[in-house]
Order: sequence, then structure tokens, then C-alpha cells
Amino acid sequence: MTAAALAGTSRGGSGLREVNPRRDMEGIATLLETAFAGELDPYGLHMVREMRAFGRAGWLGWLVGRLFLPPAAYPLGFVWLEQGRVVGNASLLPVSGFPQRWVMANVAVDPDHRRRGIARALVKSSLDLARARGGLEVVLQVRRGNQGAEALYTGMKFEVLTTRTTWSRPAGGRLPRIEPSLSVSVRRRATGEWSQQWDLARRFHPEGLLWPFPADASLFRPKPLEGFLDMGGRSHWVSVEAGQVVGSLSSYIDSSRAGWRVVLIVRPEQQGTAEGPLVAAALQGANAEGLAVSLDYEAEVAEEVFLAQGFRPEHTLRWMRLALD
Repeated sequence: MTAAALAGTSRGGSGLREVNPRRDMEGIATLLETAFAGELDPYGLHMVREMRAFGRAGWLGWLVGRLFLPPAAYPLGFVWLEQGRVVGNASLLPVSGFPQRWVMANVAVDPDHRRRGIARALVKSSLDLARARGGLEVVLQVRRGNQGAEALYTGMKFEVLTTRTTWSRPAGGRLPRIEPSLSVSVRRRATGEWSQQWDLARRFHPEGLLWPFPADASLFRPKPLEGFLDMGGRSHWVSVEAGQVVGSLSSYIDSSRAGWRVVLIVRPEQQGTAEGPLVAAALQGANAEGLAVSLDYEAEVAEEVFLAQGFRPEHTLRWMRLALD
């Protein structure tokens, strides 16, 4: 049964239809909490609860929520209804600054309604909508080990871009020691070295570094007077061997976590050894004992290093992409 045919069943309060945030927010929040029970991080739980609260407040809650909730709470996309209740959802948003890249999120089906083709219909209709809006690619994340979801996306020709683990370090932890090395030096980035950081990103992470954005030079390009002013919490460090940048760490204030978000790149031949000194130097240099820190890094790489520095794994996600041409 095609998505278009399924969409015709929406009469009578059942079937597929486009999402209406004002009407559907509370139902989507309940669905996400049920479908992803035990998987939502604190930020996700907070957003779901706020969505439910604003949804219950009717049109006034919808209006006020536009001021306080992130764009992900007001997406395009589709819901599946059963007797007026939201039992399936797929959200769709253009990536800010990159209008031809769209992100699909919150693909969820109530456990009691799975294995009926609902998820496939939701995803298919969302892809058609992104294509109609001028999108050239759709990206999504799926938790590693979710075999059903991975099979669905692979069957629809999504390709795996990378698999990354999100690590978090709580505020108040003891700062790690900097282990000296005779062959590699770790220091603050010189302004002219930003292009070497960008070259590392393009060569080893063409899929992007900050979800859901593609690799972009603006992550590293110096701001005016960067060496003289506090540039909003931005900080750049490099690991240098024989005059060449072999590792890069950039940190940014992450308002959603009230701490730092770290972008870490290390050449493959230095992985497992260069991460520790880079992270330790950046934390010591910023006196970051009172800051929470999060970073995404390639799965199963340098795990012992991060554990020794007080990080703990949150989840491991596959980044997947579908070209819409």
C-alpha cells in the first residue's frame, strides 16, 4: 500500500496526514515518551514535557510555545492517527543555513501499532515532502542496535555516513592531567592554522562534525579580533607533530547543556593517543572544572582515554543520508 493511498484513510480520525503542531503537539509528546522510553536524554525529556504542557494549553500554548520551544517542536512532517490518537510520527526540518539539506527526526510508532507499514508510510511521505520543497538530501540518526529502524532505512536506500558515540563529562569533575610528549606538542591554535583544521575536517569528516550540519569552514575560521577578545566561549587547540597539525579541538558554549560542546578531530594514525592530551590541555586552559562537557566521537575509538578523563558514554548513533535526486 503506498503512502498516498494510506493518506486517504485519514477520514474518520484514522490514517496518515500532515502534522498540525497546534493540534498534534500533545499527542506527539506522549508518543515520543512511549516509543523512546528509557532512551531520551535529559534535554529530550525536558523538551517532550514542555511540548505536552504547551499542547494542553490550546492555541495560546501553541503561540507562546513558538517563543520558548526549539524549532524541532514545530516541524513539518506527518502523523498517523488511530481513532484520533497519534500513534505514529515523522518530523522533517530544513537544516538552518543549508536549505537543500533536510533532517528527519522523531520517527516513532506506538509499540502496539508496529509491523503494519506505518513507519515506512511516514518516512516515504516525508521524503516526498522534502523533495517537493527543493531538498536534495535527507539525513537522520538511528540508535546503533535498533535493527528494525536500520533495516527500514537501508531498504529505502539510506547510506551510513558514520557511527558516533556521544560522551559527557559532568561539571565539578577533577581536571585530567596533561601527559607530556617528546614528539607532539599541544597548544592554542595560531590564527593562521585554522586552514589546517579545516583540511582535517574535509579529509576525515566530510559528513559533518555538528549534527545535522555538513562540514563547514565557519567552525574554524577566525573571528575579527579573536586573539584579543573573548569570542563567546570559542576556543581552539591543536596537536602538532613535525610542524603539521595532526589533531584539532574546538569548543563552543552549548546553551542546551549549560556547558561546553567539543569538536575533536584526530588523524587516523594518531587516534587513541592524541585525544587525551588535546582534551586535557583544553580543559586545563579554560579552567573548566565547573563546566559540563559533551563531545561526539567515532564509535569504539579512544574509549579508554575518555573514560579515564571522567567522560561517560550517553549513546551511540548512526548518521544516515539519502540523496533525493
